[in-house]
Amino acid sequence: MKRKDLGFFIFFVLLLPLKLIGQTVEPSRNVKRNNLQLEFETTYSVENESVNKTTSWNIPNILIRYGVSDNIELQLHTPFTKVRCFENGQLTSNIFEFKEMEFGVSVNLWKQNKLLPETAIMARIVSSTQEINTGALGNIVSLNFSNAISNKMSFNYNIGTTTDIDKNTYWFYVMNISYELNSKTHFFVENTGMFNENTESNCLGTGFGFNFSSSFAIDFSIANSLNNKMFYAGAIVTWVINTNKKV
Repeated sequence: MKRKDLGFFIFFVLLLPLKLIGQTVEPSRNVKRNNLQLEFETTYSVENESVNKTTSWNIPNILIRYGVSDNIELQLHTPFTKVRCFENGQLTSNIFEFKEMEFGVSVNLWKQNKLLPETAIMARIVSSTQEINTGALGNIVSLNFSNAISNKMSFNYNIGTTTDIDKNTYWFYVMNISYELNSKTHFFVENTGMFNENTESNCLGTGFGFNFSSSFAIDFSIANSLNNKMFYAGAIVTWVINTNKKV
């Protein structure tokens, strides 16, 4: 999975009292058994370097989560991206990309016990949509933690590694503090980092969200790279369907 900067990890948090689960920060608790969770995310980024400007728009990223049990969740992620490049204000390229798909699983390990955080482990296989073969596979593995600080505030964090289909490997972390103003509104601040022996990236972001019901929510976020001239803005819509619910 190609990620030249951390904006591709700033995919906003939903930590709702109704236990809707959003994208990264990856949650420390899976969706419940028989629940199908659909997450539609759009992210717009701008990078400026000398006379060049690159804009990237995910339109949208779709993440599907399904609880096969109360402790095991299956995942499918399909990122769509539109990339536009400018030089001296003139458009030089306009590319629509659907290069990869991600297939994954997340397993709850344990609940919070005093200072011991609630923890889940997540693993995904990244496959090229153009060359489907075992030699062109990447992966993402992360440990996802959460500590409830109070009834309204939580500290959520991930540590992990990602290898893209070109076999470039990065370590990453995500740290997030979420505050629930009330049952309908929440805010968060988030710091993400990615690095290997050749490069390092760091972003700081903030956002807020609204819970319209127990099964529908929307979040908005902005973030800025601390290493490069890059800015991000986006939104994510989360919809949960109980597939076992009788009509």
